[in-house]
Amino acid sequence: MLPKYLLTFCCLILWLLTFSIGAFVDTNPIRAELNRQFVLTDFLLVVSAWIPTNLGILSILAGISGALCYSLLRSLEVGADQARQTKEGSRIIGGGIAGLIFYLSLMAGAFLLIDSPFETTTKEQYFRIAGVVSFIAFLAGFRPDLLRRILEKIPGF
Repeated sequence: MLPKYLLTFCCLILWLLTFSIGAFVDTNPIRAELNRQFVLTDFLLVVSAWIPTNLGILSILAGISGALCYSLLRSLEVGADQARQTKEGSRIIGGGIAGLIFYLSLMAGAFLLIDSPFETTTKEQYFRIAGVVSFIAFLAGFRPDLLRRILEKIPGF
């Protein structure tokens, strides 16, 4: 049970760090420099801080966090002995995949509606979109059937 608590705590800390990087690192000058000269550390910073990729990482972490929180609550509810370990592992992976699926559907919609959705994003816009994406990805990891119901509301999906 203790490793599950630590894993959940680490996942939430990683989410906070990723959110902070996305909020406070301006990638425009770094991306311009990467066009001139490739530096691996700058590339990794852009991957973690640039809003489209940052939102993907946040979504996956939020989905995993949702699945881990559900697993913790389930273990407390029925007891650690009765919770099936093999099913929990696949649920945690499924939570990350559910977060990724929601992120991909958001990106598809953003690029269909707007030509350059992340060209001039403000910090306020980032806080709103990262919060909403993470919340829905967390719910999708916590309750995967909820993501299915949300996606069914989209016509033609």
